Formats: sequence, C-alpha cells, structure tokens
Amino acid sequence: MGRQVLALTGDLVELLPEPCRTCLFWELGGPCPDRRSNPAVPPRQAVVAPTRPLVRKQAWVSAVVQDGQPAGWVVRVEGEVVAHVLAAPSARFAPRALGLPSASPDALLLASLWVQPHWRGRGIGRLLVRATLKDALRHGCRRVEAFGDRRWREQACALPAGWLLGEGFDVEMEHPRTPLFAIELGRTVRWAESLEQALGEILVPRPARARVTGPAR
Repeated sequence: MGRQVLALTGDLVELLPEPCRTCLFWELGGPCPDRRSNPAVPPRQAVVAPTRPLVRKQAWVSAVVQDGQPAGWVVRVEGEVVAHVLAAPSARFAPRALGLPSASPDALLLASLWVQPHWRGRGIGRLLVRATLKDALRHGCRRVEAFGDRRWREQACALPAGWLLGEGFDVEMEHPRTPLFAIELGRTVRWAESLEQALGEILVPRPARARVTGPAR
C-alpha cells in the first residue's frame, strides 16, 4: 500500500477535497462554505475575490511556506488524499483568528483538520495533530490554538469541541458555541520521527473476525 505524509504546499492544494480546497475562511476572512453550520463565528467583510478562490488559497499556502512557516500536512494512500491539516501562525497568516476574542498573536493556529469519512477511527487525525505540535516546537512556537464547535456538523470551519478535548487540548476561553482551545508545549514529548512510519502502523490491516457458524446438521 502506497502511503505518503507530505508537507502542505501550494501545489498540493488542488488535491484537497471540496469545499476545503477553495475555503478561505481562516486564511483570508472569506465566508464559511455553510455558515449555518457555524453561526457562532461572527461574519466579517470578505476580503476574498469572488472568482478563483483555489488560486488565492494556493497563493496563501505558498506565502506561508516561503516565510519558513508550517502550513500543514497531507496524507495520501494509494494516490488518494485521505486527510489533511491546515495550520499557520495567527499573527501573520490568520486574520480571522485575530478578530476573535483571546486568540494569541504568537501562537500556531490549528485552523482545520479533515479526514475522509471512510478513513476515520484509525488515528489519522491524532497523527496530524502530533505533526502540527512538532511543527510548532520546531519553529519556536510554544502554544497551539484551535477553535472548537460544541455543535459541530460537516463543513463547519471550527473543529469538533469534544474531539479537541480528546486530543489533549484544554479550554482556554469559554464560549457557549465556539470556545478557544489550546495546548501549551512547555514539555518535550517524544513522538515517532517518521510520520510515514507512524501512518504505516496506523493502517496495519485489522484481523478479520472469525465467522461463527451454527452446528452441523
């Protein structure tokens, strides 16, 4: 099975699933693909041109990478993008986050993380969170933040609040719908150095359950 864990670059953006590859909610203050799914995040005057959002997202990711910052990761299995994570420093690259209460200008924002439905439950999301935390440490960030949604639905631009708690995030600032979560990276945690090796361990085929047959007639 061909497995790859690739650093997100502008060239890889077009491989992301819709609506993720054209969503500019966190990056440039664009609209959420389905605002009804995330009403607690206040709308803002969109600064995104109505045409060619894919090109603008590619340019944004490329600008983050050229600045020497992490932009996220992409997981591919047999050529299919099964998951990805988007992250960037709040101060320079996530104006939407800075417009919300309590976001730290010196933190790395875990903006979005998506796992294809038929690949969920295998630990891929946790792998991408750990990759993001390692990126933060590598670039001198001691804090990773994320906005959670207590009533998360598909295509929401904030992550599920309960899932963030399960991944080790703590509630930093309460909100009835979209609290701010954070992880302080004050201690060193040892994780697999090779993300592809860790992915391979996650995707080990599960043993098939033995079939229970009735008594012979």
